[in-house]
Amino acid sequence: MHFHKNEHYGLLLMGELAGSHSSRPLSLASLSERHGVSLPFLKKIVRSLKSHGLVESKEGIGGGYTLARKADTISIWDIVSAFDSISGTPDPGGMFCPVNKSCLPQHIRIRLTKSIQERLESLTLREVSL
Repeated sequence: MHFHKNEHYGLLLMGELAGSHSSRPLSLASLSERHGVSLPFLKKIVRSLKSHGLVESKEGIGGGYTLARKADTISIWDIVSAFDSISGTPDPGGMFCPVNKSCLPQHIRIRLTKSIQERLESLTLREVSL
């Protein structure tokens, strides 16, 4: 399994927010500079996270982003599924097996995908934050 770019930076951003021991919001500009990621790209990432209720914003001086919930209530699956392209989770209905209706590789992939999702649902942001 690999994470797509949006998922990767969504996880990075959420990890930064969870690992921040300050109660102050973190600015995207500081995160952009620290990780060498463009500010417009981070804004796109944070829009997805915000629309899924994972981050909150504070505007103005001293503004920025904070977690919308406690880190121990946010699963890694919550973060990854905030993006359109969910890695490791192909649409089972969209796969075609040229051999027959009961295609073993398709069944293996579906079971593996379900296992990955279950594991990501059980891992919280707090557990994996540095």
